[in-house]
Amino acid sequence: MAKKLKGDFFFLSANDLKEGGMLFYGKNGWTSEFDEAIKIPRNEIEFYEDKCKIYEDNCIIISPTFIEIDENGDVLNLRDKIRINGITIEI
Repeated sequence: MAKKLKGDFFFLSANDLKEGGMLFYGKNGWTSEFDEAIKIPRNEIEFYEDKCKIYEDNCIIISPTFIEIDENGDVLNLRDKIRINGITIEI
C-alpha cells in the first residue's frame, strides 16, 4: 500500500486469491459487492493496514489498496472508477 493517500475517506479493495476477483472490505469482512464497502476515515487507515497484513499472510487477499472517495462515497480517481465499473467508452 505504497500509494500516497491524499483524501480524507477511502474504500479498501484487494484481489481475491481464491477466485481472482476484486474484493472490498465491508462491515462483515471481504465482499465482492462494491455497495457493501465501508467508508474508512483517514485516521483509521493504520488499523485496516494491520488487518490486511493478516489476510495477506493467510493467503486470502493480495494487493490491498485504499481507494480515495469523497464524503458522499463517490470514487475520485478515474482508474479506480474503471476498475469498479468497467470501461467508460463503447467499443
